[in-house]
Amino acid sequence: MFGRRAPRPAAHDDPAGAVPSDVPVLGIGAVVRVVPSDRGDQWADDPIGLIVAPGGAQLAGYAGAGVRVAWVVEFDEPAYTTNGRGPFERATVQSRQLVPVPMEPETVDAGAS
Repeated sequence: MFGRRAPRPAAHDDPAGAVPSDVPVLGIGAVVRVVPSDRGDQWADDPIGLIVAPGGAQLAGYAGAGVRVAWVVEFDEPAYTTNGRGPFERATVQSRQLVPVPMEPETVDAGAS
């Protein structure tokens, strides 16, 4: 009844990788674009921002094994909702509305030494 479970393999033990490639990686420091969703606030012009904090204690699933459902995003430029509210410098946004923005690799000047 109260037997021990086998431990889950650590990320480095999983040959397929810990995170499936189709799951976006969101967390503090991620640059994201806010996209439309069927629920929640609708943002005008798909604003871009930086995730600066967790969006409260809401977790999907059960404690310790869920996916965060909201993040606090600080926008690059003041953002507005489609119904005219704003400007917002930062807002709590649902994860389903956040898409990571690919970062361009830094170019190294070949002539510099």
